[in-house]
Amino acid sequence: MPNTAEKFLQELEQQRIRRENLTREDLEKTYSVLEQENFPDDKTIEFTADLGACKEIAYHYELICKDWEKERRLHFENRFDRHGSAGIEFLFEQLNKISNEKLKIFTVYLIAEILSKSEHRDYYTSFCNRLIPIIISLIGTNNMLRRKLIIALGWIGTSKEIDILIRQMLYDEDSLCRAWSATSLMQMSFRRVKQETLRKKTKTAFAQGIAEEKDFYVCGTMIESAQTLFDKKWLSSFAVENIDTEKIEKARKSAVRFLNKD
Repeated sequence: MPNTAEKFLQELEQQRIRRENLTREDLEKTYSVLEQENFPDDKTIEFTADLGACKEIAYHYELICKDWEKERRLHFENRFDRHGSAGIEFLFEQLNKISNEKLKIFTVYLIAEILSKSEHRDYYTSFCNRLIPIIISLIGTNNMLRRKLIIALGWIGTSKEIDILIRQMLYDEDSLCRAWSATSLMQMSFRRVKQETLRKKTKTAFAQGIAEEKDFYVCGTMIESAQTLFDKKWLSSFAVENIDTEKIEKARKSAVRFLNKD
């Protein structure tokens, strides 16, 4: 008789084999039932796991697109990373076929999100380098979609893209684009850009942005990003989220004073 651990491993293996062998027809039947039941959370999560483990990449993407279009937020994309490099390659192929701008940018964002969790994979660098020019080519889109591109650039960008994010942080007409540009500059230090490089290239820009920003939430976000990058503590996340203008103004003065030092 197998012990509890062995039994658990056997069940996991059986589940893996079942999911791997699911056909489009199997998945369509399950989806139909879920739709009739108005997508209960537990069953939808289980179905999403099935989608990520099966070989039906095209159908998985089809359901993701349907979810984006209907804005139901079922989050089928959460397990797309399980398809590995084949899944990412498939998404790049779709970018060449998609004419709808929203769908294209959401797909770009999905690729970047997957890559942000794939730094240890051997395909990471080559896929990042393929995606960056696509992001840059789309950056002139509308405010809501541009926000997603700015976040994506923070996840996968190199030192060459720092100036793009600085420009968006200082001059973008959309307040959240300015905020997410600051956050993305900070995010770069966790991934493909050395912290020292970012400090040298962004110090003056952060000083300017923080000093001139009129929107207190955006200013607070800039201060938070700069203090993380420069290892300081001028402002709490709580003060930013609650737009505590008094604390943000006090932090603004401290941050600008530090950032303007030689």
